Amino acid sequence: MRAGRAIAAAAVMLLCGALPAGAELTQEGDLIASFAGSLSPTALPRNAPAPVAVRVAGDVRSATGAADALPQLHTIKVAINRRGRLFDRGLPICEVATIQPANERAAKRVCGGAIVGSGHVALRAHIPSQPVFSVTAKLLAFNGPRRNGHKLILAQAYARKPPGAFVLTFVVRKAKGTFGTTMTTTLPRSAREWAYLTHFDMTLRRTYDYRGARRSYVSAACPAPPGFRSALFPFARATYGFADGRRLVTTVAGRCTVKGS
Repeated sequence: MRAGRAIAAAAVMLLCGALPAGAELTQEGDLIASFAGSLSPTALPRNAPAPVAVRVAGDVRSATGAADALPQLHTIKVAINRRGRLFDRGLPICEVATIQPANERAAKRVCGGAIVGSGHVALRAHIPSQPVFSVTAKLLAFNGPRRNGHKLILAQAYARKPPGAFVLTFVVRKAKGTFGTTMTTTLPRSAREWAYLTHFDMTLRRTYDYRGARRSYVSAACPAPPGFRSALFPFARATYGFADGRRLVTTVAGRCTVKGS
């Protein structure tokens, strides 16, 4: 990916043909977190940004494996390498009120034009007077409005069994240094009463027409120095914040090759 005039992007699904960066693990006490990231395709132009899909994924678990030993995950912050481009001009905007409460079909009906990605979440449900049970939910990412000058990505998680939905609101901010874009979400208060996230994955990918040209929500070039055909670079960093005050941070590397080399 190339540093330039545009801000870096990505979030947060298996990518057909993608070469994912290896998942990295970090541990504090009995708490273990992993993080992985990838982009597809990995063969990119050296200088001109090209359409890409960006995937981020993470897991948290207890070393003991006990369902009641896992502290609640409250915040997820994903920082993406500064080189790249996010372009959303001309895309429809979806509001939280239009997809919450709503099932997946209804959300697609009212905000289908604003979809910019997809994924999954897994969680353990802690409901009074019931045994702890696991839930897997599909995730749809929508181009959201601005809040205090920052773009939002609305990630609706919807489960069929048992039926239920909530929205993870990712606030997109510019940053200085290696990681030029951050996306931060906080578990909604309504979900804190019962939801203990154990997995998330989100892929951002969308192409569309705007002002007579084909556009891509996420674009990138390969930052290989002159004379080199490939590059290895810090791709993304995840910071997990838990209800008991613990923070776990892990970083993954990315690799790309110059297209046509």
